[in-house]
Amino acid sequence: MLIERLLITNFRNLSALELKPCEGFNLITGPNGSGKTSVLEAVSYLAQARSFRGSSYQYLIKSGTPQFSLYASVRPDTEPQIPVDIGISRGRLNSSYVIKVNGAVISRLSDLASYTCVQVIHPQGIELITGGPEERRHFMDWGVFYTVPHFSRLYSDYMRALKQRNGLIRLDAPDSEFAVWDAQLAKLSLEITQLRRKYVADLKAVLEPIVADFLPQFTFDFNLSAGFDEGADLSAQMAQNLEKERVLGYTSIGCHRADLKVKSNSISAGATLSRGQLKLLVCAMRMSQSLLLKQQTERSCIFLIDDLNAELDKRSQHLLLTHLARCRNQVFITNITPELQLPADSNKICIELEDGRIVSS
Repeated sequence: MLIERLLITNFRNLSALELKPCEGFNLITGPNGSGKTSVLEAVSYLAQARSFRGSSYQYLIKSGTPQFSLYASVRPDTEPQIPVDIGISRGRLNSSYVIKVNGAVISRLSDLASYTCVQVIHPQGIELITGGPEERRHFMDWGVFYTVPHFSRLYSDYMRALKQRNGLIRLDAPDSEFAVWDAQLAKLSLEITQLRRKYVADLKAVLEPIVADFLPQFTFDFNLSAGFDEGADLSAQMAQNLEKERVLGYTSIGCHRADLKVKSNSISAGATLSRGQLKLLVCAMRMSQSLLLKQQTERSCIFLIDDLNAELDKRSQHLLLTHLARCRNQVFITNITPELQLPADSNKICIELEDGRIVSS
């Protein structure tokens, strides 16, 4: 898929910006504060209705304006390749967003995400490895969501049941009231874990040769930790843990506690790799997800790469850009200067920003 037209209004420091990106590399240049990252953030928001920078929506609205609005015309990979119009607006007075697809209002974020597949690589992205398990669960579930149609329903059912059980814990409800929720959570946990485990196995087959190319001096292991003891009955484990959980105030086992353990040379990768090596590892993981998605669904990703030079030397940059060119993804890259060695035979344009405005393209 690719974005054919992008309109950004009152988003961060961008008052009114219109882009017609090319199918290959879209290099966005300009000094610090010119709005380069805001363009990537707008594309990400159109795909997920949230900022990859973790900002409150209030900070996304340009100072002195009542709301921001974003629009993109997105052409799918599969036939018929009829462009889809996606728009999001959000105001200061009403915190809820309005999402429209082809003019029709939609309410579920999973419906929005189904239209675009976005991969983001940015300086804080190494938290996929160094941060907590939530980031790595989201990484796995991104892949399962796009390859297993019913995963969204399974996960929603699980989170609803988990909310009910946590409510009973906080109310100090009798033990007898937990049985029905324990059984439901156990069933859904096993189904979700099975899907995650298959996805990780499929991903490893794609990831291992790429990470060997990016970081040949290391041997990596990627293994799913389910969040519970898979060798015992999960309902029974929940019943046994209940008294401890009454003290904690939440359910402590289940697939919502899963993690993807990443080790380099048998040691936690987050503890042993440099920032540059961590960024290369994350690049390899994101790239592998994109390739697997293409293999399984024929859908391509849109890559958003913020500050490519950060922590990556020239060799590493060349490796990443060469892989991206081979995969034929639409790519948006920010860089202070246009002096970036993009693959010679690739489709590319350069867009220069200054104070939130396009000064050349």
